[in-house]
Amino acid sequence: MRIDPLVFRAKFPSRCRLEKCKSRCCRGGVWADIEESEVILRNAELFLPYVRQEASDPASWFGETVEDPDCPSGMAVETNVAGDYCVFFHPDHGCSLQKAAVELGRHEWEFKPRFCIMFPLVVSDGMLTVDEDMDEVWCMERENRTHPIVSAVEKEVNHLFPEDVARRLLGEERMGGRKAAGA
Repeated sequence: MRIDPLVFRAKFPSRCRLEKCKSRCCRGGVWADIEESEVILRNAELFLPYVRQEASDPASWFGETVEDPDCPSGMAVETNVAGDYCVFFHPDHGCSLQKAAVELGRHEWEFKPRFCIMFPLVVSDGMLTVDEDMDEVWCMERENRTHPIVSAVEKEVNHLFPEDVARRLLGEERMGGRKAAGA
């Protein structure tokens, strides 16, 4: 995976603050790997107590499927929107998939799509970079961007990436991005 040098320069709050942002990053849904959607649908009964009424039909959870080389399987599927938010948006701000996993004693991200977990990092054309398109979201407003992104999402980096990639990301961030950021 190629790493955009912006990853080492960009800033983010020290952590997500759902009480400040009201989960605005969940507006419009997300592209998920097709295999992630299959796992979610196989476990739909776990999430039904957590999704909003307007998203209570699992048949309505996913939309268009497209080829996407940035997804592990090579296929992406969009999560649909109910109201103004992703179908998995929880009314208390957050993710129904994550809330269900936590309450069931499972890992908080067991069912959550990787592109949700990694925000504000994104993979685009095989390159890890920063989603600079969501500047209306609280965490991406200039005055709230106070910490290096990789340190703010260290837990997510360690969860999502192979150890060598995580070490490279975290090590380079600690060194101010001075190492080469290539594949």
